Amino acid sequence: MSGEDEILDGLWYVAALSREVKKGAMVRRILFGDPVVLGRTKAGDLFALRDVCPHRASPLSPGRIIDGEDGAAVECPYHAWRFRASDGKCAGAPALASSAGQDPGSIAVPAFMVHEANGLIWIYKGEGEQETPPPALGLPEDFRPRTATIVEGEGPFDEAVIGLVDPAHTPVVHKQWWWRDTAPRKDKVKHFEPTALGFKMPAHPPSSNSMVYKFLGGAPTTEIEFRLPSLRFENIRVGKRRVLSFTAMTPGEAGKTRITHVIYWDLPLLSLLRPVAQGMADSFLEQDGAILRLQNENLKRMDHRPLYLGDPDEPAKMYMRLKRAWARRREEGFSSPIRPVSFEWRT
Repeated sequence: MSGEDEILDGLWYVAALSREVKKGAMVRRILFGDPVVLGRTKAGDLFALRDVCPHRASPLSPGRIIDGEDGAAVECPYHAWRFRASDGKCAGAPALASSAGQDPGSIAVPAFMVHEANGLIWIYKGEGEQETPPPALGLPEDFRPRTATIVEGEGPFDEAVIGLVDPAHTPVVHKQWWWRDTAPRKDKVKHFEPTALGFKMPAHPPSSNSMVYKFLGGAPTTEIEFRLPSLRFENIRVGKRRVLSFTAMTPGEAGKTRITHVIYWDLPLLSLLRPVAQGMADSFLEQDGAILRLQNENLKRMDHRPLYLGDPDEPAKMYMRLKRAWARRREEGFSSPIRPVSFEWRT
C-alpha cells in the first residue's frame, strides 16, 4: 500500500476482541497485508507472531502451543519447528541429527508487541522501541464490552477511516427509526479542538433529532474524539453514568478493513436491554459496511480523486492532514496541524 492510503506505523491497531483468542489456542489474522497468528499460552499469556514458518512457509496457526524449557512455544504443523511465543526465536528443529552441530536458535519469526485492556487486544505496527503507548479508553480495568460488532469493509483504508469523522453520511445511510426522526435538517455549528493524536468535539448536548439519546433519560452530553491511526470515541454522560461507543478500523488484506465497534456502559437499564442494543449496533454497522462495498465497486475500477465541498467535508481533510504530518515525523518531528475551529452543516 502506498500513497495516501499508506498504513501508518508507530501506532497501535485493534487486532481482536479478547474473547476471540482462547487460552491455549491460536487465531490467524491478516493484518497490514501480512499473516499474523494471535494466541494465548496455556498460562493465559498473549502473543502475536508472523504466521509464516521461515523453514517452508507453512502457517503456524494450525499447529499447537507446547510448554518447553524456555517457556511456551508454537509448534509448526509441517515439520514441528518450535518458536518461542515470547519473542519468536526458534527453540528447536527436531529433524536435525544430534551430531549436526547446527543451532537453529539464530532463526526467528518476527514477533509483535501486543496489549490487552477492557476486552480488546491491540497490536503495534512498527519496529524497534514503541513510539506511542497503547491507547487508553479511560475506563476502569474491569469494564468489558456490553455489545461487540465486527464488520468487514471493502475499499481503500482511508475511505473507511473517513467514515468515522464524516457527518454528512449519517442521516442518509443510517435511517433506523431510533436514530433519526423525520424532522427537517437543521443548521448546526460544531466546535473542534486538537488532541495529542487527533481532534475532538468537546462535550455538548447531542442532536435533538437523534432519538437514541432520549432512551438514556436526563440531560446527556456527548464528547466525540478521533485519534490516529483510526479510532473514534464517543463518550456519553448522563449524570454520573456513562456510555462509551468505540469504533476502530484495522487494515487487513489489501482493500479490506475490519471494523470493530464496541459499546461500554454502566447504566442498569441498558444492561436489561443488552440484546436489543446488540441488534441495533449490528444493523447500524452493517449499513456502513454496505455503503463501503457499493463505493468500492467504482473505486476498484478507477483512480478517483475525492471532491471535498464545504464544512461537512472539513473533518475528512483534517484526518488527511494529521496522517501526512505523522508520516513526516521522522524528518520533521510530529506537530499537529489541527487548530481550534468551528464548522457548520445541516443534519
